[in-house]
Amino acid sequence: MKILFICLTDFQILNALNLKANNFSERQADIFFVTNKEGNDKLAERLIKTGIFENVYLFDNAKIKGLHYFFRTLTENGKTGSFIEACLNSLREFLYKIKSLIYGHSYQINEKLVNKNNIDFKIYDEIFCLDKRKIVADLANIVLKASANKCKINLMDEGTSTYWRSILETRFPIDYIYLYQPELANYYVEDNWKERIKTIPAIDWRDQEFRNLINTVFSFSFNENGDKKSTEELIEFANKIIFFDQNWDPMPKYFDRLPLFLRLLLHNPYKKHKKESRFYDAKMDMFRIVANNSSGNDVVVKLHPRSPDEFAEDYLVSKCTMSENLKIPWEVFMDNCSFKNNIWVTVSSTALCTYKMAFKNRLEDVPMIFLYKIVYKDKMDFQEDDEFFRGFQNKYPQSVFLPETVEEFKRIYEKLIVEMNSKKA
Repeated sequence: MKILFICLTDFQILNALNLKANNFSERQADIFFVTNKEGNDKLAERLIKTGIFENVYLFDNAKIKGLHYFFRTLTENGKTGSFIEACLNSLREFLYKIKSLIYGHSYQINEKLVNKNNIDFKIYDEIFCLDKRKIVADLANIVLKASANKCKINLMDEGTSTYWRSILETRFPIDYIYLYQPELANYYVEDNWKERIKTIPAIDWRDQEFRNLINTVFSFSFNENGDKKSTEELIEFANKIIFFDQNWDPMPKYFDRLPLFLRLLLHNPYKKHKKESRFYDAKMDMFRIVANNSSGNDVVVKLHPRSPDEFAEDYLVSKCTMSENLKIPWEVFMDNCSFKNNIWVTVSSTALCTYKMAFKNRLEDVPMIFLYKIVYKDKMDFQEDDEFFRGFQNKYPQSVFLPETVEEFKRIYEKLIVEMNSKKA
């Protein structure tokens, strides 16, 4: 019997590598992930070459370039592909959905595997995943049924949201949860979860073998020329203010020019974009404060790996630079770099937390500012976020800051800038 890792993000893939290398080195395992990010086809090829997983399954969930895409593109920039091709693409997708209803979830999954090697659902006795997308729940339940309900299903750390109670609301039974810092889970002392949470080994920056593995898988290069140095030499990322982006979309410009019939046709996408754009705009307001009050220090933006490159345009209106290796998870950076005299700022990005939670033997205690109380206010319920981050702050009180107002944020930021400048002198 085998293990199946089902991953939706790069951080989950990294954690699958960590678990396979350290906890399950003697077990055979496969990995399944999706084409939700540019370059995941190449990532699959690199994973195959490492040989750490027996099978690498890549599921094609790319946006269909059908009629919706055709009209959106036409309205936005006046350039489209073939209308006939768009019709055919919509028809193919319609037929795929009909066949999925007829033949079930097994067909739905295997039909869209990029490498066309069908999954043998009955060979797994253990799964690692998170119930964040229907495709994950469908796959987990197929395997569970094929094993006569004997397959164990484990949740796997994917950052802050994995520590919230809402992660326990799954469409399948949970056997165990694997986390880097179990005691920080909001549910740790509730309903006997403490006995069912296992610890993922912290990543040691002195572990050259694991560093080589993740650098290969994620194609990490040390400079823009792609030249690699020895992994024993950490890259110095000193005297930087780093702003960590999150993957909210701005309101697409084409909505401003939509005729009435298309507004009706795209009503649901419009509502979704309107909600997301509120977060996007608030996030950019916070970034302007960071960039405009840096006291001459370098401001670097780390885009979310799934953020489109166009996001950089809004950031570059201010004086800043974009971090290299845009499509690579920050955790890979952290395993390759030292961060002397840094300030890190975000709304609520997991990337900052994993520096303290997923790594051991770190050299620097980087101050971190989380702005979720400002950005989320009056837009969403952030009780779960706040419970986690308050616990995180209690564990690292000297370096974790949770301002509640813009004025408080500015005071904290200004104080940290003064300290940064004094350390440079």
